[in-house]
Amino acid sequence: METQSSPLHIVLFPFLAHGHLLPLADVARLFSIHGVKCTILTTPGNVTYIETTIEQTNEYLKSKNEPGLVPISISLIPFPSAEVGLPDGIENVSVSSTPEIRHKFFQAVLLLEEPFEQNLKQINPDAFVSDTFYAWSADVSARTSIPRLVFNGMGLLARCGLDVVHEILQSLPDDQEKFVVPGLPHQFEMHRSQHLFTLKNKQILSVFKRNNEMDTRSYGEIVNSFLELEADYAVHWRDVVRRKAWLVGPVALCNEKGIEKSSRGGANTSIRTEELLDWLDSKRAGTVVYICFGSIASLNISKEQTMKIAIALEESDRDFIWVVKSSNETCYADWLDEIEKRMRKERKGLIIRGWAPQVVILDHPAVGGFLTQCGWNSTLEAITAGVPMITWPMNGDQFFNEKLVVDVLQVGVAVGAKVGWPYFENQELIEAETIKSVIERVVGEGMEGEAMRKRAGVLKEKAKAAVQEGGSSYSDLKSLIEELKARRL
Repeated sequence: METQSSPLHIVLFPFLAHGHLLPLADVARLFSIHGVKCTILTTPGNVTYIETTIEQTNEYLKSKNEPGLVPISISLIPFPSAEVGLPDGIENVSVSSTPEIRHKFFQAVLLLEEPFEQNLKQINPDAFVSDTFYAWSADVSARTSIPRLVFNGMGLLARCGLDVVHEILQSLPDDQEKFVVPGLPHQFEMHRSQHLFTLKNKQILSVFKRNNEMDTRSYGEIVNSFLELEADYAVHWRDVVRRKAWLVGPVALCNEKGIEKSSRGGANTSIRTEELLDWLDSKRAGTVVYICFGSIASLNISKEQTMKIAIALEESDRDFIWVVKSSNETCYADWLDEIEKRMRKERKGLIIRGWAPQVVILDHPAVGGFLTQCGWNSTLEAITAGVPMITWPMNGDQFFNEKLVVDVLQVGVAVGAKVGWPYFENQELIEAETIKSVIERVVGEGMEGEAMRKRAGVLKEKAKAAVQEGGSSYSDLKSLIEELKARRL
């Protein structure tokens, strides 16, 4: 561990969403364990999501009692709610509940450029990590001569695939729904309706194109993935895209202790971890289905579709844990309460409202399948736990993550989702019988499920090895740190 008087100093500025805050807090933990001084910039309303991880990291660093280890600090930037007409408390995209509020939220994000630059000049770090949604931070990097590292929150397959899709959808005939994504290590057929980036959304397309353009001006990208998971796409990124990337994941594996896993996220939940573990301990290995669609996608599931899921779970006679977001249940709370009471009485199922300790759940041996929207964090957490997936993507990179899980890694089965948000009004319902059938293919005792579980188990061990000393992600992180140190000489 380096003991020089002036350690490398990195500022991290995560996007204001759960799926970006948590992994970057983990990245800060990894940096700090390697002797890097880290400062996380965020707004007051988002501290609660990361403060427990930061406190636990600092306690761990103190317990090591090694020279050169510096505690992580948090620096606050006021969120400009009043300037754009947002009510107080709307500082995270997950609570941007309507299109109007979401639009104002992103307007406010644009206003963070000036205070971010002021903070950066005051802190004067050796480098900073900022989210791809802060495209303007590339200009800040140019003005301050402080190198910018991009954090995108995606895996490399999705990162490479979406770049191609941006171009395809601009020239695709209006009446063509299916297309093949060319130029990648694997050939994928996709649907126009699976992507935000359609010609009907020129404004959104232009935002993502600008983000990508500004990312190309940056020093490189930090990717929450590992070489053994996406080896073909690491080569593609290096040789075809020709941009720097350091694969340092799965970053959530830095949370080794039970308390670190259960408290990660710091959000309210309707169940105590002890109660949850007691219920899971009573179940046979590999028999429980875990259902969670993430912080944002959950809000877009209709009452009708939710009922189809409930019917499938009851008819499959599988034990389950189902995470339901509160704003998704207001119009049918009585019906949901009835299911919950019946399932609890029979000890067949748990319904969790709000935040769930997902890593704790997936790591439990009773869990045999994960019905997921294929957000990248959830996908990685399932892979590191060795849990096969039932894939139900709803937006953007999630459809590419499904391709990785189902077609490349062969550790999941798709329910057949063809339409993504914000086009749910045109979406056909996934029938209960289809959901039930896919659950049985993944969690059942047939040869297909058994083969998936074996492949998932192999990936779990590879993920753990990647972050250990000498592993691919450990080495990539060390390489990045050494490269940034060399720039100071």
